[in-house]
Amino acid sequence: MNSVKCKMYNYRFKSVTMKTLCKSAKYFLILALLFIPEIKAQSIDSLINEAIKNNPKLKSLQFKITASEKRSESVNSLPAPNFGIEFSQVPTNSINILNRANSNNFSISQMFPLGGKLNAMTEVESKNTLIEGSNYEIYKINLIAEIKSSYYSIWLYDRKIELQKRNNSLLIDLLNSIESSFYTNKFNQADMLTLQSEIASDETQLFIFEKEKEAEIYRLNKLLGRDLDSKEVSVNKELDSTESTFTQIQLEKIIEFNNPALKKLDHMIQMNKSMIDANNRELIPDLMLQGMFMRMPQGMYLTSSSNLSMLFDKSATMYSLMFSINLPFAPWAINKYERKEEELFAGIKSIEHEKNDMSREMIAELKAMLVKYNTSNELIKLYSEKVLPLYSQAAESQSTAYLSNKSTITTVVDTYRMLIMQEMNLFMAKAELQMAQAEIEKLIGSRFGKINNQNFEWGIK
Repeated sequence: MNSVKCKMYNYRFKSVTMKTLCKSAKYFLILALLFIPEIKAQSIDSLINEAIKNNPKLKSLQFKITASEKRSESVNSLPAPNFGIEFSQVPTNSINILNRANSNNFSISQMFPLGGKLNAMTEVESKNTLIEGSNYEIYKINLIAEIKSSYYSIWLYDRKIELQKRNNSLLIDLLNSIESSFYTNKFNQADMLTLQSEIASDETQLFIFEKEKEAEIYRLNKLLGRDLDSKEVSVNKELDSTESTFTQIQLEKIIEFNNPALKKLDHMIQMNKSMIDANNRELIPDLMLQGMFMRMPQGMYLTSSSNLSMLFDKSATMYSLMFSINLPFAPWAINKYERKEEELFAGIKSIEHEKNDMSREMIAELKAMLVKYNTSNELIKLYSEKVLPLYSQAAESQSTAYLSNKSTITTVVDTYRMLIMQEMNLFMAKAELQMAQAEIEKLIGSRFGKINNQNFEWGIK
């Protein structure tokens, strides 16, 4: 009897202990979840600001601008002067070059470019600084477009994953309903296997979406200048969109006046014109000034007409001055400058045609993006207002009909599959709308919101 009581007591003790441990584990799990840092959703604007601050390539281009500015400041300086020392006619049997030489010559010379050459070269470098600035803006606007493309791709993967999980949950619920009725012979095993295979297929697709999202996060981290292995990326569920109030013709004009790639070509044309001006100024002679101080430790050279008193001079000094100019306009030298001018004029014509071709290509791309933008906008309305409501009703009806033995499991699965496909088409249309807008903003060289708030500085009305 005592043995039975002990066993009952031990059983109760173990039961109470297990309950206590379960409660403790439950509380510990709740506390752990509370202290897990939650990754907040990041807006596209915050990511763009982060990239502008941290992207290595953008930093490199910024330093190139600084380097060009410093080079522009350095060219507006005179050439370095020349200083020379000569010990002339030292006897070979002496090492006293200072006192045994016939003369010690100390000379200094300075070249003075005339005709505003230094200012012309400074102007060329200042135009090159503008080109470097355009390179910065070109990469920046392309970087913003790539960040948006990556951001919306991650958003699309999130929606696909969410949709796939929801559909999988519905199929599991349906499978559970079938399993509960299976033993009453209301449903056959083939239906259960069909649902199980569809669930397995959905789980496989879910795995693919998650890995594709992971790969896209690596790409976004590279653009943002983050650690490539960072997982702190979370996008907003709702997409913000700023629609343009400009017409197609107005957007084409904005491209011509504001696109950084076209601006760069304009700066290249201006730089070539400045180089032509600097080249023509090279035909103006440069002035060379030279002064020399001569010390003769042995005295002056004597000739038959020299004064006899000079015989006793132990040393003598004298100086000399020289003024010289170069002759760049000499017939055998001028061809160099004339051919250089023709080369630069040909370069200007080449850039003008390149700009025209680039402008036409951008306008053609703008028209294509506007078609894509408007198409996506219409598709969003069609899927939201017509297609999805009908498919949702059809899926519910087929599920009800199947549970009433009025439909087949294949029809139910096909209906749900089509519903998922249409919902994915809706999400893809939303993502493509944003991507098309990003491409249009890249072409016009600015974001819609900024242009809409600007004064019409391009004369667009």
